[in-house]
Amino acid sequence: MDTGEVILIALVVLAPAALLWGLFLARAGRATGRHVRIGIPRALRPGRPDEVLEGPRIETLMVGGLLTTIALAVFIPLYWLPESQRQTHFQERFSEEAVERGKLIFSVPPELEEDADPAAFKDEEKAISLGQGCANCHGSPEASDPELVAAGGLANPAYTDPQTGKTVAYRAPPLNDVFQRWDEEIVRFTIERGRPGTPMPAWGVEYGGSMTDQMIDDVIAWLRTLPGNQRPPEVSESCQDPPPGDTQCGQEIFEARCAVCHGDQGQGKDAKGTQNDPWYQGMALGGGDVRHLDRAQHVTTVVNGRRFAFMPAFGEAPAQGIPIPPYPLTDSQIDAVVEYERGL
Repeated sequence: MDTGEVILIALVVLAPAALLWGLFLARAGRATGRHVRIGIPRALRPGRPDEVLEGPRIETLMVGGLLTTIALAVFIPLYWLPESQRQTHFQERFSEEAVERGKLIFSVPPELEEDADPAAFKDEEKAISLGQGCANCHGSPEASDPELVAAGGLANPAYTDPQTGKTVAYRAPPLNDVFQRWDEEIVRFTIERGRPGTPMPAWGVEYGGSMTDQMIDDVIAWLRTLPGNQRPPEVSESCQDPPPGDTQCGQEIFEARCAVCHGDQGQGKDAKGTQNDPWYQGMALGGGDVRHLDRAQHVTTVVNGRRFAFMPAFGEAPAQGIPIPPYPLTDSQIDAVVEYERGL
């Protein structure tokens, strides 16, 4: 409730109520009449004659009722007319607060400064209570360049491969363009349940994590405000409809859409896992690894994806039950990508 609404309610409701209450108290406490002066209780006093009750008294009540009706008739429209604006303002304020909380939840909790002033101490306490440390892996929520916010990074702490026991530098994907790849259902699913076989743990309280549904909603609301999540992937005009077998466009589209999971060279999990050669979450495509699929299976995988194995669908018309991706590739673009991947 903003200051204007408080003033309006005070003027229209509280001030008249206080005035009427004051008049009532003043009149009730005033000692008038012979019966009051000699202490006769009100219930034992003689009633007023009919000429008073049906004359000045009833006229006073009728005038009071008329004035009250007029006041209500004026107040209700005055209060109701800006109601739509108030509701819109409330929704905007709620969304702003959700984005603010989402950023704090994504951030690493700060250290508490014990000698901070009360206002700063309260802000730090809020940041500590909400901070879940997503930025440890997915990049800082604070950056001079908005394009670098939540731009991905190496998992912290380093990841240990459950099969080999080897500690590797695991590449956490950027989230500043996650909605170019996924719809909200998968983003929420991933936050709630994590990604088995990767450093991404389950964060939802129903799955043993520490984030409530409201906290996940807030993080998603903040992610949607990032510039990359508000625009389509960048692909040159010449590659909007590449000719058959155009591996140059296939490489451009691969780097724009696929490299985030499979690595810029299609190395996937075949990388050495060093600082300069980290693991990626997608399977290896280079060195002929993708050729265990024949070409038709390869195309079908790109078109339909593997939704809950975290491979997005890229086709304009995926199989029934698979949602249409946010920015689908055309058949000619998919053909170019497949041609490029099979040549790695």
